[in-house]
Amino acid sequence: MKVFFSRGIMALVDVEGVPILLGQLSIQHLMASPRSLHDILVRHYMRQLLHGIYKLFGSVGVIGNPLGFARNIGLGIKDFMSVSSRSVIQSPFGILTGVVEGSKSLFSNTIYALSSATTQFSKSAHKWIVAFTFNEQTVANNDMLCQTTNLHSKGVLNEFLEGLTGFLQSPIRGAEKHGLPGVLSGVAMGTIGLVARPVASLLEGTAKTAQSIRNRSSPHLSSHRRVRLPRPLARELPLSPYSWEDAIGLTMLQQADEAKYKDEIYVICKSLKMAGKFIVISEQHVLVVYCSCLVGLGLLDFAGVPANLTWVIEMEMKLESIVLVDRTDASVNIVVSNAEVTCRHKKVGSRHKSWVPPISAPFIYLSVELPSDLEAEDVLQVLLSAIQIKRKKRCGLQVLHRANLNKASSC
Repeated sequence: MKVFFSRGIMALVDVEGVPILLGQLSIQHLMASPRSLHDILVRHYMRQLLHGIYKLFGSVGVIGNPLGFARNIGLGIKDFMSVSSRSVIQSPFGILTGVVEGSKSLFSNTIYALSSATTQFSKSAHKWIVAFTFNEQTVANNDMLCQTTNLHSKGVLNEFLEGLTGFLQSPIRGAEKHGLPGVLSGVAMGTIGLVARPVASLLEGTAKTAQSIRNRSSPHLSSHRRVRLPRPLARELPLSPYSWEDAIGLTMLQQADEAKYKDEIYVICKSLKMAGKFIVISEQHVLVVYCSCLVGLGLLDFAGVPANLTWVIEMEMKLESIVLVDRTDASVNIVVSNAEVTCRHKKVGSRHKSWVPPISAPFIYLSVELPSDLEAEDVLQVLLSAIQIKRKKRCGLQVLHRANLNKASSC
């Protein structure tokens, strides 16, 4: 019961983007003990928190974050008035242009406010239903699927069928455990599950749709581009010269597939011969990725890096599933177990869908082409070293770095 209550409370207090501002404390010529100073600071900032506590309750997701909704609508109205008035001041004939620009900002902020409120309400309601109607094992399985894979929901029909199955099975299980009272409680729980499962699936789909609309219509997205990606840093390594490929590899692991690979340790990244394609090796996977925003990288007319990169993972394979690796000129050839490779191809007008090779083929042959023989040999040696270390230290905590791989390849 405590578990259900705690999950329900966490679902109800789900908040996002609460702007709580704490006023500064100015003290001059103070002569006091540390204890007195501590009391002054605690008293001041507790008072400031209490003054802004209404913002916390007004931003709860289960009621649609009304303060955030009002704030976004207010920003749209403010932009509409300021842009229109500025155009009139600059030129009397520019009022039409100002109204159009202001209306665009107002419309964008309104769509963002509506989609944001829908997203937060749907997410909170879905969490609340899951917390109070699903058992602990089902909740744990759903959380694990959300963390490890980028799967879509089962759908309203499938959830209804599962709820119907639970409706038929719950009275039997209740009778086996508690007799006649168990039959009554089983009927009640089965009825709740029959209604709650489709509703939860519908809310989940609504939240995803609204989240997509919110991401597209966000007025906070910057049109500015970075000159380069962030420099990769490591606490235990000295600062090295900037490398575009290392920055791309680390950024890809942190962002791609909803940060699916963010906890993996980066090994190496190399540009492939085709513009915009890269091979990224971590301590667990070998990935071939494509980013359309990096197609012109290295050219004089390269516009820079946008704020949000879109990564397409074309091939994904686990290190331990690789059977054979060799090189032919500038191409690295990989033979991998069929069960451990995922290839994704692009379809026009549709999402990138996973393609699983035929079951009859136990092994899959893959080949990636690099710009030169030297770079292909470098990738080959690093890949061989990474596979060797992975097989020796499957359960260890050894950190893979380029220096370690070079030592392993020279042994």
